[in-house]
Amino acid sequence: MFNSVTKPRVIVVAGTTGTGKSQLAVTLAEKFNGEIINGDALQLYEGLPIATNKLPLEERKSIPHHLLGCVALNEEPWTVAKYVRTAIGIARDVVGKGKLPIIVGGTHYYTQSLLFESSLVNSFDTEHLTTEAQEKRWPILAASTKDMLKELHDVDPITAVRWHPNDRRKIRHSLEVYLTSGRKPSELYHEQRQAILQGALTSTREISNPDKNDPGDLPSQLRFDPMVLWIHADMDELSPRLDRRVDEMLEAGLVDEVYAMQQYVQKQEESGLFVDQSSGLCTAIGFKELIPYATAYREKGHTDEVLKRIKREGIERTKIATRQYAKRQQKWIQCKLLRAFTEHNVLNRIVCLDGTNPESWQEKVETIAKDVASAFLKGHPLPRSANLSDMRGESQTTKPDSIVRARHCEVCDITLMTQDEWDSHPKSKKHRKATRAPKDWQALGPKTLRNDAVSWKAHLSANG
Repeated sequence: MFNSVTKPRVIVVAGTTGTGKSQLAVTLAEKFNGEIINGDALQLYEGLPIATNKLPLEERKSIPHHLLGCVALNEEPWTVAKYVRTAIGIARDVVGKGKLPIIVGGTHYYTQSLLFESSLVNSFDTEHLTTEAQEKRWPILAASTKDMLKELHDVDPITAVRWHPNDRRKIRHSLEVYLTSGRKPSELYHEQRQAILQGALTSTREISNPDKNDPGDLPSQLRFDPMVLWIHADMDELSPRLDRRVDEMLEAGLVDEVYAMQQYVQKQEESGLFVDQSSGLCTAIGFKELIPYATAYREKGHTDEVLKRIKREGIERTKIATRQYAKRQQKWIQCKLLRAFTEHNVLNRIVCLDGTNPESWQEKVETIAKDVASAFLKGHPLPRSANLSDMRGESQTTKPDSIVRARHCEVCDITLMTQDEWDSHPKSKKHRKATRAPKDWQALGPKTLRNDAVSWKAHLSANG
């Protein structure tokens, strides 16, 4: 861990997918003698460079990029704890060379875990054991996702309802925490929350001037002296750009990339090796969405019309998943990252940049980012983002129960994760159709049936 008095300065570039984070990081690294540390969980892995939006070599402009494509496909998927430990070592090396670490990526959970030393749950990490060793020691970890969820529900029902029944990775990790520590994950999370709040009170008392840019005047939970450049974009304007980017990815060879990855997975499984498609690179957007088309395109017997339909459906699923991912990223920043910086009394270290209009990039993003970064590195006070308080207020009014709680509709056999989804589900077409009482055709007279063309056709079909 770095010395609390001499915490090194780092710049973090945050934002949703498609806002130009990587581009800005390279620009800042060129100007301020920096090296870039990847903060995207999927870009850690080899493969799927198009699907995971890895920055092409020619666009990196000879700037060193760390933790990019460094994990082989046959390696164990990385945990956030392993990422944090590795990234800390790299940041230390970059600082040792007299250069500036710049952290950029869309997995803000990783970024937040790297900045704040406040996760009690992550301290019970079992990555020193291979998956095989873990499952030999705790056989339940090799069980089906359904059985693991049942076990988690028995030992910690509060945590169990937070996860979707199909989210094997989170369910398994929660069980690992319980089996390793002997304590309920929900208790550990509660203690972590209390520790953060207590730290916030201490920080408020200790930091006399929160607007100061002094690395020696920071809460102890921060590993670094950070400045976060948040490239914010209005979702209504961003969504069409994301759709166009999916089209560009398809032109660049996304389908061939997906097919090659699918072939790799099949060969691994044919060799008797289990491939967990709920974690690692297999979760990249576009992989599962385009597999049906990638497969059908190479199979014989499909008409052009059928191929066009399968392709169209796969592209639409990919675009929908990309837009949903961007919304989740934005919600994380507003509900998690801003809250963490607020609780530690360092909200002034986040600067919001308006990346809504690409034509204003130079003026509203790049120029401001350079000026703010220069002031930060010189120890000057940072400007307050005019709309940051409003965004923070929105995050604080979000109800926790509306974010994470699994509820299952037995009628439709579907699991819903938020209060809004649960409240609106009874009005959905699927649920209304499933709960609609069947018509009594015998009670309906011929005249009534003829007035209802659909019912009349059904009646004729039922009665020959």
